Amino acid sequence: MAANLESSAELRPTGSKLDLINATVAAISRHGLSEVTSAKIAGAAGHTAASINFHFGSKEALLLATLSEVSEEFAEVMVTVLEEAGDDDLHGLLGIIDASLSRRLSDSQKIAVWYAFLAETNARADYQRICGDRDQAYSQTVTKLCTRLIAARAIAGWPDAEAVSLGLTGLIDQQWQGILFEGDDFNREAAKRQCRAYLCSVFPWLAGRIEATAPASMRPAAPEPAVLADPSLRYTLPAWVYHSEAFHELEKERIFLPSWQIVCHMSELTTTGDFVAFEFFGQRGFVVRDESGTLRAFHNVCSHRAHAVVSSERGRCGKFLTCMYHGWTYHLDGRNRSVSAPDTFPKFDRSKFGLQSIELEVFMGMVFVRFQSGEPGVAERMAPHQAELAHYRMDQMVPLDQLWTRELEIDWKNVVENYVEDYHFPIGHPGLSALMESQYDREVLPGGTLRLSHRMREKPLKSWSAERYARFLPVIEHLPEDLRRRWTYFGLFPNVYFDIYPEWLDFFQIIPIGPGRTRIRARSYGFPDDRREMRAARFLCSRLNARVQAEDEVLTRSVQRGLSSGAYTQGILSDKEIVLAGFQDWIRARLPVTQLVQAPARGSVAAQNAALAS
Repeated sequence: MAANLESSAELRPTGSKLDLINATVAAISRHGLSEVTSAKIAGAAGHTAASINFHFGSKEALLLATLSEVSEEFAEVMVTVLEEAGDDDLHGLLGIIDASLSRRLSDSQKIAVWYAFLAETNARADYQRICGDRDQAYSQTVTKLCTRLIAARAIAGWPDAEAVSLGLTGLIDQQWQGILFEGDDFNREAAKRQCRAYLCSVFPWLAGRIEATAPASMRPAAPEPAVLADPSLRYTLPAWVYHSEAFHELEKERIFLPSWQIVCHMSELTTTGDFVAFEFFGQRGFVVRDESGTLRAFHNVCSHRAHAVVSSERGRCGKFLTCMYHGWTYHLDGRNRSVSAPDTFPKFDRSKFGLQSIELEVFMGMVFVRFQSGEPGVAERMAPHQAELAHYRMDQMVPLDQLWTRELEIDWKNVVENYVEDYHFPIGHPGLSALMESQYDREVLPGGTLRLSHRMREKPLKSWSAERYARFLPVIEHLPEDLRRRWTYFGLFPNVYFDIYPEWLDFFQIIPIGPGRTRIRARSYGFPDDRREMRAARFLCSRLNARVQAEDEVLTRSVQRGLSSGAYTQGILSDKEIVLAGFQDWIRARLPVTQLVQAPARGSVAAQNAALAS
């Protein structure tokens, strides 16, 4: 990389030639390229005009030598930065920022030379001839450093290295424009902080290193303490985290990409070639059953040109997977099977161009995937609940309806928090309260799971659906007595929940699609049962829960508006909201920036989070 930016130190001007070049830099800065004369340059250098012709042949040659000198100097410094960084790509990026904004390279007069040649129509060809290759090498160097930092994180295509590189070089260029106009008044330390904050925002996993290596003058101000700090109270998360774009990006990286996400039930993948696709935060994946009966999960990205390998939400592909863009095919275990028009390619190793695997786990018949390593396995986390769940025979169930999705202008945390507390039941859900006893089991465990459970009343209160559901619900023989008249909810943080009823169950997946925006994804499973009373019970259960869903949407929409209004900063919780508190503590442990009652006023959210984490 450094070789592309090599300078020619042995040819660099010295003595009178350097004096004239420095005088030319000052003259261009003061007068502009078209107004510079030999007399002005010579006078500033303390030489005669004839000395210009003696050393350079002409004023025009001196102007080109001046541009060449600032370009050589820039290249020389960049070579040194990259040599010092060695294999440390982050060190290289930070060194480029610091060097680009150093007084040596970004003196306002030198910057004026760069922009003077770019601004003059007649001088642009000269600029391209002298600086074009080095400009391209500089851009490629920054892109390569970004590419390797992303590859080391094993995130396929996210973030986009070229976009990150353009953003950084563009930000540095913007700072140069500020120096050009402000001169010595320009705050270089603030400019370097802004560039580092940009890197924190696109590489949040590196925020700790970025902040740790910053000089004290460049570090963000100490995090602002919470203003509500009575230790006897349980506080909610602050309002700003429910609508912040920067916080949403941090959630994506720290909470969701390493999390386990439910895709389907294994009964939806019974035959060789059956597949179910799943999209999550821009990641495309699918699960397929191979010839041996094994379930496998892959990124839904063809290794040729990145087209989706399966183009529908679910289906059957037969013996092979075929990309419908150029016809590349894959075995069901992900190996590359064939390439269309192979004679048009140079000889290459097809084994290196298979599908990329995704982690997969089946828990009690439910199929989970995750796009990054992170949280412990599903079975390990759900172990405290496994004995109770085993009674329901989840792995033997089949789908009872179609996949259901719904998008809401409500933040995902708001949806979860409403779901995991019963404090609002008596007022918010009269139908559900008519069916259930007031006593509610609440449990949240350190591994990031929860259990909520309530028993049906012996005699429901007045409610058409509740009274008839209680009457028609048949005895489920394989369940122990205590579970035959009980609804229980299990949760796997951050966003996968199971509503388990005696007669069936559903998963309820709460997927963020933006700050303050959520997609609900759900499907029901059970045992085939055409008895009239079972059909009636399932219908009435659905009716009750549809009403609960509608009531909750009204409540959470109102809460979302309040969280975004500016009139609310932070609330307190009751003992009936202990599971909600546990969920929020789980978030706080991963994103300590949630300790701040107000959105960070200085520095990026990612940088403040890193400062608090350390």
